[in-house]
Amino acid sequence: MLTGSGFFDIIKRYIIYTNTNIKMKILKVLGVSLLGFSLITGLFIYFAWAAEANETNAAPYRYKVISQSEDPLLDPTGPGFLKVTIQNVGQNDWPLDNLYLGSIFFDGAYDRVSRFATSEWTDGLRIHPGSAEGEEEVPPRGRVSFDIPIRAVAQSGLYKETFRPVLEHIGWVDGQPIEWLVQVGSELSYQSRDDKQIQIILDEQRLLAIENHVVILDTPISSGKSGYSTAKGLYKIFNHIDTAYSSAYELYMDNWMALASLKYGLTGYGLHALPFWRVNPSGRYAGREGEVINGRLYTQGKLYEDYTHLGEKRSHGCVRVGITASKVLYDWAENGTLVEII
Repeated sequence: MLTGSGFFDIIKRYIIYTNTNIKMKILKVLGVSLLGFSLITGLFIYFAWAAEANETNAAPYRYKVISQSEDPLLDPTGPGFLKVTIQNVGQNDWPLDNLYLGSIFFDGAYDRVSRFATSEWTDGLRIHPGSAEGEEEVPPRGRVSFDIPIRAVAQSGLYKETFRPVLEHIGWVDGQPIEWLVQVGSELSYQSRDDKQIQIILDEQRLLAIENHVVILDTPISSGKSGYSTAKGLYKIFNHIDTAYSSAYELYMDNWMALASLKYGLTGYGLHALPFWRVNPSGRYAGREGEVINGRLYTQGKLYEDYTHLGEKRSHGCVRVGITASKVLYDWAENGTLVEII
């Protein structure tokens, strides 16, 4: 016969059994959770390591940006500083003596003379690093900083400045371009009428490419000399010709863009690279690749006229642009792009 104490003893044993099962289930759940957490953590660590290893092994010379200063606001002609710290994520060391931060065009083309360069820059193109982890080289995973002194242009506006590290005698380092938007003054004077616009300032012999109110290209030109003045007014780009030829002057012109006046139509003038003659590379120019001869640049069978005179009025009415800058402009400006000559 089941007594009262026996009944309570059964109930007690059942509760202990049930609690034990619950505890076991809880422990199983905790164990599975901890195992899952450990697995996820391990996978995360592995993939992070693999990503870093892959980044490091991607190219012999490669960088990534660790930090950079904010976009500056400068007074017209006022001084300023930019700063960026980059990391070597390539396979090879960077010799510090050969390392520079180079100014490039907005499309990635190399060696752009910056309007914001100071005397501390090399030829307005490059700046040497300010500090690095190490004395003679930056090893893989090492870091280096560039302190970039700049001086604003006189005209208010919003300007894009673009850079990439370069190792002299080795080449440009792979990675995403480093960009700043530099605001000069409180007024955005260079506000384009359209999404894209070209503005040519004859008194300053400069050309500005403006996109969405940002000056993305500021480069010297040569407009018409005395007796061949370039006419002011509003124009549209009419066409693109890779290499045009002038029979009147027996000159070739790369990156030709004809200008059509909004008032008078086609005028016979255009935007183009410095004109050139085709010459025999095995004749008097043999072994003189890249030389400037009497103000003319010889390269790859072409002799470019007035190479050293950009920024002066030298043309017969057209607007001449530097060799690289003209290609950048040619690829950027579609037919119909507004051109304002002032």
